[in-house]
Amino acid sequence: MPATTVGFSGSGASRRALRWALQSCASSARPLHVVVGPGGGHTDLDELLAEELERVPGREPPVDVTLTTDDPVHTLLRAAADGADLVLGCGRDAGARPTGDVLGPVLAAAPGPVVVVGPRAVLTPARRLLVVSSAQDAVTDWVLRRGRDLPVHLLTTWRAPLLADGGTGRRHAHLAAVAVHHTVRARLSAGTHRPVRAEVAEGELADVLPRRIGVGDLVVLAAPSLRALPLRTLRAPVVLVPGRVVRTVVDLREGVRTAG
Repeated sequence: MPATTVGFSGSGASRRALRWALQSCASSARPLHVVVGPGGGHTDLDELLAEELERVPGREPPVDVTLTTDDPVHTLLRAAADGADLVLGCGRDAGARPTGDVLGPVLAAAPGPVVVVGPRAVLTPARRLLVVSSAQDAVTDWVLRRGRDLPVHLLTTWRAPLLADGGTGRRHAHLAAVAVHHTVRARLSAGTHRPVRAEVAEGELADVLPRRIGVGDLVVLAAPSLRALPLRTLRAPVVLVPGRVVRTVVDLREGVRTAG
């Protein structure tokens, strides 16, 4: 079983990411790989791991720690290439979008799903998947592969174009959203073999989604949708699923390049 990778720098954001990753791995019986970058405070990590493992309900997950002096972006991308998910923390000063020397470049080049734990996310094992519908099959594939045992709530948002022509543009926008919604719902229902709770809501995703999040939710959405989210205020971790497979080329001299 591939391991979940979490980046640890000693910051408060990385500590929250570590706590959530430990809880998630304990509930899914997945091993955890902790990557500690330069100056990451591995001495503090030993104590922190001991404390957090005592809080984990059930069986403790296997934990492997890698200390590196390399650039953390390169190390995390290499570790994530063969892993299940990559978990990173987002600090309070990240602004409306996830930015920073590590989080931003990793999100841009990650070969697989990235779980971002924001500063207001409730740290508890996932009890429900709040899936933002997308025409990209990768989102549905992730749910069926990793979360098929959890209840699923499918959310589809839409908004009318700014220049609606006599209601025609509004009607077309709504019909297009409903078509995607029904397709994704049918695939999720068939793959999970149970009904999927679903709703279509008018409005911007950034306005609608926060009102739908409950304790224990794990938000799943296509990575490009992150641009529309106030990540630092969301009360649930977010799984960002790439819409296509990204081949990551790591060159320690030239940095990280990506190609489709």
